[in-house]
Amino acid sequence: MPSRFRTPAAVASVLLPLAAVTACGSGAASDGGSAAGGRDPEKLVVAVIPAEDSTSLAQRYAAVIKLLEDETGKKVELQKATNYAAVIEAQRAHKADIAFYGPLSYVVAKDSGVDLKIVASPVAEKGGDPGYRSVAFTRTGSGLKSLKDFAGHKVCFVDENSTSGYLYPQAALIKAGPAESDYTKVMAGGHDASVLSVAKGQCDAGFASEDMATRQLIEEGKIGKNDLEILWKSAMIPGSPVAVSTDLTGGLQQKITDTFAKKANADYLRSKGYCSGGDDCLVEANWGYVPVSDADYASVREVCAATKNEQCEAGS
Repeated sequence: MPSRFRTPAAVASVLLPLAAVTACGSGAASDGGSAAGGRDPEKLVVAVIPAEDSTSLAQRYAAVIKLLEDETGKKVELQKATNYAAVIEAQRAHKADIAFYGPLSYVVAKDSGVDLKIVASPVAEKGGDPGYRSVAFTRTGSGLKSLKDFAGHKVCFVDENSTSGYLYPQAALIKAGPAESDYTKVMAGGHDASVLSVAKGQCDAGFASEDMATRQLIEEGKIGKNDLEILWKSAMIPGSPVAVSTDLTGGLQQKITDTFAKKANADYLRSKGYCSGGDDCLVEANWGYVPVSDADYASVREVCAATKNEQCEAGS
């Protein structure tokens, strides 16, 4: 039977800055090809988008990392990127074998020629559809009532390559009226950072994923239930996908794909002893992963076309 859920200290030891991998030249790309027609490295590097602090990320990914190790027979190292663009470039340079993207960063990576194949996307509940929403928020009692009121204020976004933390918010602001020159734009660097910046008064309003603003940080005790007011909510956004590098051997790609599509979920992880139950068995605060295809991200490309956002062309 697989080993139990790792302790936070043990998990934190495998979570390293992605810059360290690209700077020193170690990691995925250092392994040569195989007779099977692709790379078969001894270690798989997993790049993650910056959603939370390192300790929280390590804890949330621990069971999936151990599952990947058991299913592939490889050492798996989790790397936190400094921003969304770093994830794209890491996989482009073959420094990351598996990447957790946001919808926009996936589209940018795919459309700019990164050698990747989309694998799966998370769902909050078993049987649910992969997707989530962006929200705009302000401190309770701030006096701001709608996106129109953002003019003249400091507004926190997540990252210019963030779907729910920048692209969809930009489309909403264009529709609401305020021009970019009407407010002060701040890139917080993470969904949690955007929410916390508003809660602490460092920004007057902000954008982030709905789950981060309305559930996750509240459950973690980092903000109070009534600290923020939600001013706007987006249409459903396709889920944040996982992609595998296509220069790996076909057999290894299939093992990774099957792991996410069939086993990376709370039910399987609990049944096999990877976690003890409750939140320990949630995958990045979700039930697990389900298969998706590139066609599922057509709406992201449509928003890009409507906003003509320069980030949609980044890396091309």
